[in-house]
Amino acid sequence: MSTRLNLFKEIIPAIDQNMKELWDMLDEDQKKGVAGDFWNLNRYISSVKTNNLEHNEHFLILVNELYNKNWASVSKENKLLWLLLCACSHDSKKTFFHEWIPLKRTSDGSTKTVQFLQKLYPAAKNDDLEVLAKITPKKELIKLAKAHGMDDKEINDLKL
Repeated sequence: MSTRLNLFKEIIPAIDQNMKELWDMLDEDQKKGVAGDFWNLNRYISSVKTNNLEHNEHFLILVNELYNKNWASVSKENKLLWLLLCACSHDSKKTFFHEWIPLKRTSDGSTKTVQFLQKLYPAAKNDDLEVLAKITPKKELIKLAKAHGMDDKEINDLKL
């Protein structure tokens, strides 16, 4: 029976220390556990909490260029993903605190805008409406609302 590696105490420090050989030392269950964390590791490794701008840029740029860039092509190649993450290390003698980057959530304002657009364009895809809500200036949304017969009070209630 194998033990699952700890993401924060073993996996992330091993990546920081460029321990490419670790992958070959893992048993099959441990490899599956690490492979299950590859998406999370992308978010952790790309962000480092330091006062050194060079370190912050290093991790962000390397993870984007080495790991993320061809994700669709290599996402099933677990050893390659491990090697790519290790290649993102900065100094093999040092470990860093890697901060989680949360996914962005839409704010109430843009959600209300999307809901407004859904009423106008019921056949449109939600993703398209979200993009439209983000790129359309407030003035244009107000014009659109007025063109569809809304008065100022209704438009203010929308909080466009």
